Amino acid sequence: MIRRRGRQAERAARRAAEHDAARVVTAADWAITLAVRSAGTGPVRVTPADVRRWAAEHFLLDVPEDLAADVLADRLRLRGYG
Repeated sequence: MIRRRGRQAERAARRAAEHDAARVVTAADWAITLAVRSAGTGPVRVTPADVRRWAAEHFLLDVPEDLAADVLADRLRLRGYG
C-alpha cells in the first residue's frame, strides 16, 4: 500500500511538472504573438521578461529567467524567427 501511494505521488508530480512546462510554452507563444502584433511591419522584439510577465499575469507562475529564455528561443525558431 505504501508503495502504491508513492507511485501515485510520483505520477502526480510528473503530471504537475508537465502541466507547468506546457504553461511556459503557452506563455512564450503569447509573448511572441503580442510582439508580432505590436511590431506591425517592423522587427519582432520579444524578451524572456515578456514570457515571465505573461506567465505571472495569466497563470500565477514564476518562471526562472533561463527557462523562459530557452523556451522562447525554441518557440521563435519553431515559428521561423530564429
